[in-house]
Amino acid sequence: MMEIKHIKKGTPDAIKAEELITSLFPESEQIPMFFLLSRAKKDFIDFLAFHDSEFVGFAYMVTNGDLTFINYLAVNKNVQSKGYGSKILAEIKALYPKNRLFLNLEVLDENAENNLQRIKRRAFYERNGYKDTGIITTVNGNTLDTMILGDTVSPEEMHTLFKKFTGAVVGFFVKYKLSKTDKL
Repeated sequence: MMEIKHIKKGTPDAIKAEELITSLFPESEQIPMFFLLSRAKKDFIDFLAFHDSEFVGFAYMVTNGDLTFINYLAVNKNVQSKGYGSKILAEIKALYPKNRLFLNLEVLDENAENNLQRIKRRAFYERNGYKDTGIITTVNGNTLDTMILGDTVSPEEMHTLFKKFTGAVVGFFVKYKLSKTDKL
């Protein structure tokens, strides 16, 4: 079992998490660390580091009732493809045993430079029990598919959770749109 620690400002885990965010996520999907750390003080947010004798990754979750959004999940490049992503997802499921867990990931796009990476990422989540919801989220111009572990989620539930996460002021500046597709 991995050791789980809350990530706090100024800790080595915070530095490593920020390095992963800036190296693994497109700039348009990077939320500033000061905001993540500030919001993580709320009782409905968990910013967690996962260790297996060393830092292997982190996850950032936002919860509203029985719905938990995995906003970030990243594995240290040095230990990728060694099962840690699946182990982290299992730990998250154990932390929220009665919750529906959902996440967003880039839509498949055969014209995208990283389409192969997108295909592999989607297959990873499918292997871990996540399924497509048919909901498309557009955040600051990025088009994302929504996947869920558990029952279903509605765009309205997602909207409520996102507003709770961003707060009134920041929510005014973050442009997002939720829409249901008929691709399922």
